Amino acid sequence: MGRLLLFLTNLAFPFAALGVLLGFVFSARRRVLKTLWQELKERFAMEEEGSIPQDALWVHCASVGEVKSVTSLLKELKKFYKKELVVTTSTVAGKAEAQKNPDIAKALLAPLDFYPFSRRFIKIARPHRLLIVEREIWPNMIYAAEKAGIAVMLINARISQKSTKAYRWIKPLFNMIFSRIALAALQEDDAAKRYASLGLPKEKIFVCGNVKYDTLNDKPAKTKEVNALIKKLKWNDCPILVCGSTHPLEEEIILKSAPAWAEKGIKIIFAPRHLERREEIKANLQKQPLAFGMLSEKKFPKNTAILCADTMGFLQSLYACAQIAFVGGSIAPRGAHNLLEPAILGKIVLFGKSFYNTPDTAHALLASGGGVLVDANNLKAAVLRLVQDEAALENMAAKARQTALSFKGATQKIMGVVKEYERKTT
Repeated sequence: MGRLLLFLTNLAFPFAALGVLLGFVFSARRRVLKTLWQELKERFAMEEEGSIPQDALWVHCASVGEVKSVTSLLKELKKFYKKELVVTTSTVAGKAEAQKNPDIAKALLAPLDFYPFSRRFIKIARPHRLLIVEREIWPNMIYAAEKAGIAVMLINARISQKSTKAYRWIKPLFNMIFSRIALAALQEDDAAKRYASLGLPKEKIFVCGNVKYDTLNDKPAKTKEVNALIKKLKWNDCPILVCGSTHPLEEEIILKSAPAWAEKGIKIIFAPRHLERREEIKANLQKQPLAFGMLSEKKFPKNTAILCADTMGFLQSLYACAQIAFVGGSIAPRGAHNLLEPAILGKIVLFGKSFYNTPDTAHALLASGGGVLVDANNLKAAVLRLVQDEAALENMAAKARQTALSFKGATQKIMGVVKEYERKTT
C-alpha cells in the first residue's frame, strides 16, 4: 500500500510541476532570466555531472531558520566525517543563507519531490549520507536515497500535531518511508511519540533537544552601546521592562499599562517584530501621554519613559539591561518568539498562553518559577508586583537562567547518536 501511494503521488506530479512553471512565468522576478533558469535547473535536477562535490554529506533544510540553527552541528559533522557538505533548501532565501557559510561546499535548491528528479540528483551528487533537518519529510527524497544505499538521518527533527493528523490519512506511505530511516534525533518527547505513531521504529528514535538553544548568547555584542544609551537616558537607577518581538495587540496593551508603570518609575523598551511598521508605531506613541523616543533617531526628549527599539540587532543586548522581560507573539496568537533569549541572561520571562512554537521552554520556565504567564488583563499588575519584590526578582531570575542552561547540549547529543550509529554499522 505504501508503494502504491508513492506511485500515485508521482503520477500526480506533472500537474504540480505545471503549477511551478506557471509560478515562474507570472513571477515578479521572471525578467531575471539567468536566475530563473538556474532555479529551474536545480528544481528539476538538471545540474551537470561533476557540478556537485562527490561523496559529500547531503544536508537538507527548509529555509533560513533551519540553515542558521544547524551551523554548529554542520561544523561538527564535517569534522567527524571528514567530508564536504552539500546543502539543499526549499527556498531561495535558505540557499542564500547557506552560501554564506564557509563550511558548506555547495548550496542548491532541492529538487522537487518527484522520484526521477530525486534519483537523478543522487546519481549526480553520489552523497555519503542524507541528513534531513527539522520537518522536511519528502517521501521520494528519502525513498530514492535509501534505494541507492545512502543512510538517511533525521536531525534536530520535529513534527506538529497538525501534521501528524494529516499524515495519518496516508499512514501506509509514512510507515514505508520511516522504515527506511537510519536514525531520528528529535527535539522533544512529543515529537518522538508522534513519529512513532506514524511508523518510525522506536529503536531508531533518540530525543536530543533542540540545537538552536546551543546558540543562546549570554554575552550580547552591543552591551556597551546599550549601557551608553541607558546612561544617556538617565535610566541607570530605574527598573526597566524590555518587551521583545512585539505585535500590534501587545503594543496596545503595553501602551495602556505604561502610565501606571511610569508612576512607579518603571522605564519601558519595546522592540517591534516587524520594523516596516515604524511609522504606524510612532503614530500610536504620539497618541499616548508619556515622553517617548525612537532608537533609530538617536535623539530623546527629556524625561523619556518609553523607548521604541526600531533598529535591528539590539534586542539581546537590551534584554541584558532589563529587570523583567516580556516576549512577544505570545499574547498575540503567534506561538511566541524565543523565550530563552532573556532567560539565558538571568531575566524573569513574562509571556502569554500562545506558546505553541516553544511549548518545551514555556512549560520548563513556568515549572521552574523563572517564567510568569500573563494576559491582556494581568500584564500591568504582574509587572508592578514583581518590581516591588526585589528578593523574588532575584530568585526567579536565577531560575530562568538555570532553565535556559538546561536546554543546551543538543549538538553534542546528536553527534553522540551519529557516532554510535557509524560505530555499529562499520
